[in-house]
Amino acid sequence: MQKRILLICLICASLSCYSQKVDLLKFEKDRTSIQKKSMMALAGWSVANIVGSGIATNTRNKEVRYFHQMNVMWGSINLAIAGLGYWSASREKIDNPTLESVLKHQNRIEKTYLINAGLDVLYVGSGLLMNKTSNNQKNPERFKGYGNSIMLQGGFLLVYDAISYAIHKNHGKLLKGLADKVDLNVGLGSVSMVYKF
Repeated sequence: MQKRILLICLICASLSCYSQKVDLLKFEKDRTSIQKKSMMALAGWSVANIVGSGIATNTRNKEVRYFHQMNVMWGSINLAIAGLGYWSASREKIDNPTLESVLKHQNRIEKTYLINAGLDVLYVGSGLLMNKTSNNQKNPERFKGYGNSIMLQGGFLLVYDAISYAIHKNHGKLLKGLADKVDLNVGLGSVSMVYKF
């Protein structure tokens, strides 16, 4: 009798795991789609900076010229990051996701955007510092122009990273029910995973 009950439980668990894999696959496809769209938004901002500021560097006002020069440089770096990010999301293997791999990916993407937001605050602060100390420099126009550009770019990236984090965090809420149903227990010489129906 106990063997039959155990067999029925194992069959139910395997059917349940199969339905989870379909959900996990959809979750991963949606996560990579969100990431690709996010990289496209960053690429759009980058191209706008490169083209717009590239044209605007043709000015006699040195401070404005330096502002636009930094925008072009910053845009080039952001475009490279967006390209690599899009390429990486496109190449990600998600054919047979496990709950562990999905949770790992979700945790990694959320942490990445939080760390980036912290760096963005540093960019804004650095730009402000450059702006405020520009009068003490040999070339105050360059310091002020670069500082203003770094504040603008850091401010945009802070908003961008905050929105991307919020979108991924909201998407990650779909995992809450799945993760709450699984308990992993580790003891001396044993490992067990319990799935709650």
